[in-house]
Amino acid sequence: MYHIYAMKCCGIRDPEGIDRIPDFSWKLSTDKRNITQDAYRISVTDQKGKMVWDSGICFESATHRICYAGSELQSLKKYFWRVVSYADNGEIARSSWGCFSTGILRADEWEAKWVEPDFDREPIDDKTDLHQIMSVHVEPEKKPEKRLNPGIYFRKETVLNKAIQGATAVVSAHGVYSLYVNGKEIGQPLAPGYTVYEQYTEYQTYDITNALREGSNVIGAIVEDGWYLGKLGLLGIGNQYGNQLALLIQIQVMFEDGTEKKIVTDSSWIAGPGAYLYADLYIGEGFDERKNPVGWQFPGYRNSLWKPVKEKNYGYSQLKGRSDEPVRYLRIQKAKELFYTPGGDLVLDVGENIAGYISVRGNSVKDTRITLEYAEVLDEFGNFIHNIIGQNKDQTDVYITGSDGTFFYRPTFTFHGFRYVRIRGISHPLISDFQVYVLGSDLERTGEFACSDNKLNRLQENIFRSQQGNMIYIPTDCPQREKSGFTGDMQVYTPTAAFLMDVESFLGKWLSNMRCDQLPDGEIPDTVPSIPASRLIHEFACSSGWGDACVIVPYRLYMSYGDLSVLRDNYSMMLRWMQYVEHRAETQIPESLKNADPERLKYQKYLWNTDFHFGDWLIPSLSGKGMTNPMEGAELTKELVAPAMYAYSASLMIRICQALGKKDMEEHFKLLLQNIQIAYSHEYVTADGRLKVEYQGIYVLALQMNLVTPDKREAVFQRLVELIEKNGYCLDTGFLSMPFLLDVLYENGRKDLAYKLLYQEKCPSWLYEVNKGASTIWESWTNISPDGEVTNASYNHFAFGCVGDFIYRRILGLIPQTPGYDNVIISPDLECGLEWVKGSFESVHGLIDICWTRKNNKGLLEVTLPPNTQATVIFHNKQYENIGSGYWRFEADSSLK
Repeated sequence: MYHIYAMKCCGIRDPEGIDRIPDFSWKLSTDKRNITQDAYRISVTDQKGKMVWDSGICFESATHRICYAGSELQSLKKYFWRVVSYADNGEIARSSWGCFSTGILRADEWEAKWVEPDFDREPIDDKTDLHQIMSVHVEPEKKPEKRLNPGIYFRKETVLNKAIQGATAVVSAHGVYSLYVNGKEIGQPLAPGYTVYEQYTEYQTYDITNALREGSNVIGAIVEDGWYLGKLGLLGIGNQYGNQLALLIQIQVMFEDGTEKKIVTDSSWIAGPGAYLYADLYIGEGFDERKNPVGWQFPGYRNSLWKPVKEKNYGYSQLKGRSDEPVRYLRIQKAKELFYTPGGDLVLDVGENIAGYISVRGNSVKDTRITLEYAEVLDEFGNFIHNIIGQNKDQTDVYITGSDGTFFYRPTFTFHGFRYVRIRGISHPLISDFQVYVLGSDLERTGEFACSDNKLNRLQENIFRSQQGNMIYIPTDCPQREKSGFTGDMQVYTPTAAFLMDVESFLGKWLSNMRCDQLPDGEIPDTVPSIPASRLIHEFACSSGWGDACVIVPYRLYMSYGDLSVLRDNYSMMLRWMQYVEHRAETQIPESLKNADPERLKYQKYLWNTDFHFGDWLIPSLSGKGMTNPMEGAELTKELVAPAMYAYSASLMIRICQALGKKDMEEHFKLLLQNIQIAYSHEYVTADGRLKVEYQGIYVLALQMNLVTPDKREAVFQRLVELIEKNGYCLDTGFLSMPFLLDVLYENGRKDLAYKLLYQEKCPSWLYEVNKGASTIWESWTNISPDGEVTNASYNHFAFGCVGDFIYRRILGLIPQTPGYDNVIISPDLECGLEWVKGSFESVHGLIDICWTRKNNKGLLEVTLPPNTQATVIFHNKQYENIGSGYWRFEADSSLK
């Protein structure tokens, strides 16, 4: 049966509040072989059923990101769309109706004013000395109230004296908000999210028709610090974007008689304090039930402490509508265990490392202070420890009861990265008193993998869980200590991320923020969004391998989804970055080479070997236990790593320019790459095939980027093998070399060694973490050392989960050959040591399903492909061409080794 499914508008399922030209995508399935879409027809109507666009029959196979070309759309309106797909065998598939709504499309339609409370905030006194902040001996003020300000409640009472047909609310804030309409909570957690606020502040659009009523109504909101004012990043310094909370609401009400009314934030609103003593994404939340302004969301509420708000002219040019899936509760589940530690602490184990929080209900007496302290790990003796160190990293929520009897508390304006929660202030709770809320951007899962090795399956689960916990509005490095969009982490992980989830719109939005954050000289900050305090860490805003994300991530998205616009949209950013690196390489020479001979100096202008760099970050042999000394590896490797990444980005720019038809720049980058390769080999590769810095990752990068002349390649590769063997067949690679380690071994004839590293169970290795009980990917291989010592590193960092990409390509056997998986190679490796493997991937065309088994030295491969996909199947030394849609079965006709 020929079928349409997975309809999306702007890459989102039934989006609300888009403010750009819509585009439409769908997927196809069929049980017939070699079917393709011959043509499609898209229809778009307004709420009354009037056609606003009929594409007509378009004789194309395209199903992804097809742009709207109809009548001008109106603001704050709902539209419906459907598609008819015509197969080349005569079958016709008709979709169900999808929908989307628009946001505010024109700047002159904004009538709401930004409003702020007329209350002075206490000034922050965060430490700014890097060494003092990073000292494990730094103790914060015991009470978070001394470091934070209370949340602000806003309200407006209004009368609607006609029958209501529909109503839409548009909301944004400086801070994070929770919207209430007549007491009904509306919206998504932690909106409006994390962006480069000065240039990109997102607003949300909600249908509030069912919450309004004829007569008196109250629109209210609570606003807390969030990312705008909160204690951000590794350093935990607040007020990075401003020094006051603000709110913006514009509501359009349509009456049944055809008239309308707007309710907007302005000086007629009032604001006041309430039960939220404070709320911070890193410190946690404090809620005092005794101060809860009961009835504030309903008509007739009066409170002498509430004051009229102040209007502020922050403008509207930075406001943008929804561009990716919202953050939601992905799961609400039971906890695993409630127990007392040997040290006497009452601890809740939620069973896995997650991002989110818990709720608690029970019975207590008035004025009881209940604390919920979150951590990722217990110490080697089974006791609770606060493993996240640094300024303002409390990860503790506080609830104060208001009266005798039952209570219920769930955080609203924070989230934590955790597995364990230490509970104080509750007598004799039951495990059923707690629920676990898992937060994340609601991204569609697109990839699955399972095999005959349960430890490898657990590794796959850990990779997915780490990704899920680190995608809350932006791709974060970790959901507890920093919660920051580190560019280096994301660029190494993008291929794995794009297999497991639909990250096209999610990372597209992040790249929009990256364009906003790019410095005038072309630098790309190490974190996006970037905060001024990050410059306290080092002189430069960027590092090689981190800034290169502006090239690597768009290219990887293009290969995964096939949409050329991701290259067009980001090309200027990429080019400015490459020009910055070229300038630094040409004008800066290491101090040690100032007096070098002219022959040697002529190569230096092609080597970016100065400035600050993270190098091959977190090399196991140089990092110590956990992260005892991470900068040592950076200092020892940065000189060779930076030019290697320069070469990598130049090689990708060649392909990007080819795709965009920019012939002159393609030739420029071809010549640049050639010169980098020659210069690198001349400067850093010795006559006998050694590199001047001898770590596994340096050899991996030199081989991967073709920085070694052909006559020395074998010697360089053999030296890499020697280093692995001398390390007990364990990896010793950092962030930037890790994505290439196993492939370099595989492609140079030592796939046996690649699998030995993958299946290795000694430390450092992926399965060592599994054996130590990890439920996510660790930041450091020795988070828990072989002697049992538990360290204070992060237990949820997805970067080293980039090994998933190797597993999906080499073991499952799915290798994309053209952008968007139009053409693929399916070549599973039956010599990988497994008895069976199965997996699937939802490409932009539809589901690719692969299952293979090896039994009694015989092999069986089963493949299902969607329409518009062509595969070359390589199975047991036989090649099958032009395999199209439908189900296919292949058997090995001779014994396997």
